[in-house]
Amino acid sequence: MDLGIKDRIALVTGASRGIGRAIAIELAREGARVVMVARSADPLQAVRRELGGAAGRHQCFAIDLMSATGVAELVQAMASAQSEPDIMVHNLGGSIGVQQSFASCEDWKKVWQFNVGIAHELNRAFIPSMVKKRWGRIVHLSTLAATNYNGYSAYVSAKCALDGYVKTISREVAKNNVIVSAVAPGVIYSEGRYFAKLQRENPAALDDYFRNHLPIKRLGRAEEVSSVVAFLCSEPASFMAGSIVGIDGGGM
Repeated sequence: MDLGIKDRIALVTGASRGIGRAIAIELAREGARVVMVARSADPLQAVRRELGGAAGRHQCFAIDLMSATGVAELVQAMASAQSEPDIMVHNLGGSIGVQQSFASCEDWKKVWQFNVGIAHELNRAFIPSMVKKRWGRIVHLSTLAATNYNGYSAYVSAKCALDGYVKTISREVAKNNVIVSAVAPGVIYSEGRYFAKLQRENPAALDDYFRNHLPIKRLGRAEEVSSVVAFLCSEPASFMAGSIVGIDGGGM
């Protein structure tokens, strides 16, 4: 299938590893010009080399988007590079170490900013031009935890807020062919993360998790997420405004 995104400029946050890296690779494979951002320069450059293509076709910016000036730095860098996005994939997300339900409001705000706020700031910066061009695709990374409520309170609450954001913001811009959607992955294998360690160190506990919570009885792969994201970024996804697509192996 031709996704209709050849030479479209696609911004991917958190692109240096895991799902973000897989999304960047998939979009490049579909012909998009990928702009990647993450905190560390060396892993980003490694991904850029994987993407191949002519010099300058794909770009990367090492910027901490959680810093007070991070989003503004990225917007300025993309303007200087004349890389106004047609596509945005907001891949940042996580608990950032806030595990206590009764952590301070400041900690909860940090989790919200990481999972929702940064994406909203980038949307504010770039959606208006998409509206003018009458073409844009924005995909957010939600999670199964927003429907089964398993996880740290601040993180789950932020992702529930993100789902509401996707549903409501999509109504504002869908008439302009700017399609806002999300994917909601379940348990995806990622080196160094909890389930990858569990698979290596305590397979019996992982099997117990599969029996009770995951009917497909295996961990998902980043590539199984990236292919769905690529479709949501496509021309044929023009009727998927506000969609939140589960990629969870039937997880509960």
